[in-house]
Amino acid sequence: MAQITDALISYLQKSEGGLSRSTKDTASSYPSPYVYNGQTGWHTNKGITFKTFESSAAGAGYSVTADNFLKMPNEIWGKILKMYYWDPMYCNLYESQAIANAVVDFAWASGTGGSKKALIKYLSKKGIKVDGAVSIAKAFNNLAKKDGELQVFNDLIDERKRYFLSLNQPANEKGWLNRMENLRKEGAILLKDIVSSTGGKGLLIAAGLVVGIYLIYKK
Repeated sequence: MAQITDALISYLQKSEGGLSRSTKDTASSYPSPYVYNGQTGWHTNKGITFKTFESSAAGAGYSVTADNFLKMPNEIWGKILKMYYWDPMYCNLYESQAIANAVVDFAWASGTGGSKKALIKYLSKKGIKVDGAVSIAKAFNNLAKKDGELQVFNDLIDERKRYFLSLNQPANEKGWLNRMENLRKEGAILLKDIVSSTGGKGLLIAAGLVVGIYLIYKK
């Protein structure tokens, strides 16, 4: 089953960058009250908005302080990822690490509520009825077995690209689409590693069966 890996953490943090006070981001409507480098308006750090940071504090067990937000220790960042994105999407139920990564990235970028609605709509187009995060996970597991993990993963990336374009935010589109291609590359590496770790044994077994059948018919 999927889990939060160092590779996933690295991808998310690299994609998000550090502190942001960009007014193009909707998070700018709820900035932190903290001053950094003589400036105010800081609303996001490592992809976590101040609003999320503030509302998650009690449940995750940290204090809402300037240091915690402006420095965003990995311990706090990791708790928020697991408790408010990974767990609500039941990503631990996914048999595919690559697909789980794509799903949690969807939740991270669009919120758990928005991503669930989008995934329910996406699956309904394929004739699959789901009603929540658990059934979504089960549906993707079944799809991966039926159509192949790589195909399902790539289809999901393409669906997310369509979703971002549908938001009609030209100023953010380039960054969003680049992020999707980076996620596609990360998934391809992950899936290639899986094939490499199992493919050799599969080829040996197949070769053994062919030789065995040949010898039987030769006799």
